[in-house]
Amino acid sequence: MFKDQYIRNKEKLLNDTKFNSKNIEVIKKFLEFEEYKLKRKEGLTEVDERSYKTLTHYLTRIKNLNKWFKNKAWEDLTEKDIKKFIDDLEDGVIKSKFGKRLEDRSGYYQMIQGKFFSFTKNNHLARQILEDFSIKGRDFNKQVRFIEFESFSKIVNCINNPIQLCLLWLAWDIGENIGTLLTLEAGDFQRQINSDTNEAEYLVILPKEKLKRSRTARSEITNYNKTVKYLDIVLANLKPANKKTSHIYHKDRLFKFGKKSAEKFFRRAIELSGVRCMPGGEKVTFKDLRSSMACDLLVKEWTTDEINSRLGHKPSSRQIDKYVNYLALKSKAPKKKIYNGNIKKLEGELERQKEVNRLQGLRFESLKNDQLEMKQKLEISTRSNNEEMEQMRDFIKIIKQSQIKNNNIIS
Repeated sequence: MFKDQYIRNKEKLLNDTKFNSKNIEVIKKFLEFEEYKLKRKEGLTEVDERSYKTLTHYLTRIKNLNKWFKNKAWEDLTEKDIKKFIDDLEDGVIKSKFGKRLEDRSGYYQMIQGKFFSFTKNNHLARQILEDFSIKGRDFNKQVRFIEFESFSKIVNCINNPIQLCLLWLAWDIGENIGTLLTLEAGDFQRQINSDTNEAEYLVILPKEKLKRSRTARSEITNYNKTVKYLDIVLANLKPANKKTSHIYHKDRLFKFGKKSAEKFFRRAIELSGVRCMPGGEKVTFKDLRSSMACDLLVKEWTTDEINSRLGHKPSSRQIDKYVNYLALKSKAPKKKIYNGNIKKLEGELERQKEVNRLQGLRFESLKNDQLEMKQKLEISTRSNNEEMEQMRDFIKIIKQSQIKNNNIIS
C-alpha cells in the first residue's frame, strides 16, 4: 500500500514544475540516500513496506517545508529565514490541518538540522539556533504526556460501537501504536484460560512485519476483561470488507477502516469526555495511550524491564525513564524501603512481645497450678491432722474412761 503511494507521490513531486528546481535536486539526492540507507540498514534486497511508509512521511514533510519557506531555494536560506520559520512553528503561526499549532514539531527540526538540509549546506544554521535557544519543540519525544486509567474510562464511556471499543481497549491493554493494531487479523489472537486466575484472556501475536522497525516481535497476554469482551464480540462477528474496500482490507482483518477513520472517532470521544493529557493539558492522541499504559503499569509496580518488554523495547531502552522520573517512583523507592523496613521491624518486635506474653502466660499458669497443688496438699494435710487430732481425742477419752472404771473397782 505505501509502496504504490510513495512511488506515485514521489514522481508527482519530482515533476512538479512549480517546485523550485534547486530544491528538486536536493529532494532527489535525499530520497536516493534514504532509500539506500533503509535497505542496507535492515539487510534487505529491496525496500520493504515499512520503509516505504517512512519515505512517504518524508515526502509530506518536504512538501510542507517548501510551502512554509515560500518555495525559496533552501541553499539560499539565511539565518533570519530559518529563525522566522522556527518562530512560526513555535508560536502557532504555522498550523496543522486542524487549524492548531503543530504538536509534534521535532520531525521538521530534524529535517532542517540533519541529513536533509546537509545537501543544501545549510543544516548548521538550524542546528545552531535550536541549540542556542533550547527550542522546546525539538524535544517532543522527550515530553511527558499521559492519562490515568480513570480518564481512559471516561473516553471509552463516550463510545458505543464494539469495534471501536475493541480498538481502544487493545491500545490501552497491549500498548502498541494504532498503525500496528489496525493491521491485526483473526489469526493474531488466541483465546485461552489463564491457569492462575481461571479467567479468559487472549494471547496477542505481534509479528515483526506488522510492527515499527524499532519494535521487537512478541506475544502479549491481555490484562483486562473488557479487552476480552470486545475481542469476543468482534471475532464472533467478523465479516468481509465491502466492495469498495475489499481490495485494501483482508477478510480476516479485525478493523476494516484506516487511521484517519480511527482518529476521527477518537477525537470525537476526547471532545465529549473533556479528557486532556497530564501534566500539560495537551489533547490526547492514540500515541498517548501507549505512554499512559506504561505509566499505569509503573504505578502498579511493574519493573521497567517488564514494561519495556511489553512495549517491544530492548531491555536497555531508556524510553520510559522520563515517566519514572516524573512519577517520582525512584525517589519514593528508598522511602518505601525504609517504611517497609520499619514495618518489618515492628512486626518482629510484635512477634517477640507475643512470645514474651506467651511465656509469661505459661509461667503464670504454672504458678497457678503450683498454688492449686499446694492448696490441695494443704487441705489434705489439714484433713489428715484433723483426723489425727480426732483420733487422739478419742484415745484420751477412752483412757479417761478406763481410769475412772479402775478407780471405781479399787474403791
